[in-house]
Amino acid sequence: MYELLNSHCSIDHLTVDGELNKMSKSSYEWCKDPADPSILDSIQLKTVKNTMRRNQLKNHQVHAKYRSEKPIIYKPSALPHSNGSLTPEKDILVFVRVYVPFTSRHKQSTGALGKLCLDSVIALYGSQTLDKLRDKIMCISDYSVSVDLSDAPVRKKTQNAKEVYKSGFFFIEDTFYNDCRDPNNKDNSQTIREWAESRNFGTYKVAKMEDTKIESLTLRFGFPWVYQHQGDCEHLISFSDARLVNATEELNKDCYPRIVRIKPRPNRYCMTCGIYSVTWVTTRNSRLPHNPCLFCDSCFKSYNYIKGTKIGSFQAFPYPYDNDLLQPNHAESMRMKPTTSVSQVKAKEAPSFKTEYLQMNFTD
Repeated sequence: MYELLNSHCSIDHLTVDGELNKMSKSSYEWCKDPADPSILDSIQLKTVKNTMRRNQLKNHQVHAKYRSEKPIIYKPSALPHSNGSLTPEKDILVFVRVYVPFTSRHKQSTGALGKLCLDSVIALYGSQTLDKLRDKIMCISDYSVSVDLSDAPVRKKTQNAKEVYKSGFFFIEDTFYNDCRDPNNKDNSQTIREWAESRNFGTYKVAKMEDTKIESLTLRFGFPWVYQHQGDCEHLISFSDARLVNATEELNKDCYPRIVRIKPRPNRYCMTCGIYSVTWVTTRNSRLPHNPCLFCDSCFKSYNYIKGTKIGSFQAFPYPYDNDLLQPNHAESMRMKPTTSVSQVKAKEAPSFKTEYLQMNFTD
């Protein structure tokens, strides 16, 4: 019975006259170098070893170094040259690549390393100091507000982490350049230097970043250095290029430092509607399975409040934002209708570079 069924349903009946033979290899295998079984494993030729290793590796896509980096095009500045002008063929421009924060690892760490991702490329002229570079670096941790606003959820101008915790340093070659502009700033490099000396890693120097000019640095281009702020937020930076200023570039010194290239990343959207950008972050919410949970302003108020009264137990923090970009309507008192639909909410903020940057660079 089954033999008869097999004979009638065999795949051999699906062939037609003149049909091409089935490929014995997949498409990517045809692109590989042919393996020669006569090659002995003990052979020492590097060319043969490389060929054998290529045959064993899977075919993968190689990403370009500068893929998806977007240049920032500026219009010629109409501002007065209050600090003077750059002299073509005399002054220098230095380009610094700043990467997104990374997580330090130790020997017992498990899991894959995070991918190193560019954040921005900053251009400075040689006589500028390192503190100007620090002020131009934008990081999401600087704009966070660690105050629970669940009882009165109003986004208003308040001190963010950048204004409270001002300490930070650059580590370049064998020197820690600390930010000493505020007398209350601490030397966060002291613990690291003491740790290095206790393990015979050498003695490191200390200097002030506000007194150190870019052109006075002696460093290796393309080598990774460290920028640390907020106590434990660490960025890799590298000096990628230095060249003379030409006459076609912006010569107004007030326009530097400036971001000349960024790497865009997807915006973070509300976990409820999935339409609008994040405005609030809640934690320890007894009515939600997500911790933390991201909300737009409409979903946050309609789900967590009834006529302005808090529902359940949770903590609410404003999505990191820049006080200088806060619209006046955000500082008004919270006035909510009993029901608010997502369709009734319209975007009122004008798009700007900083707002788009903060939305793109927020990570859990």
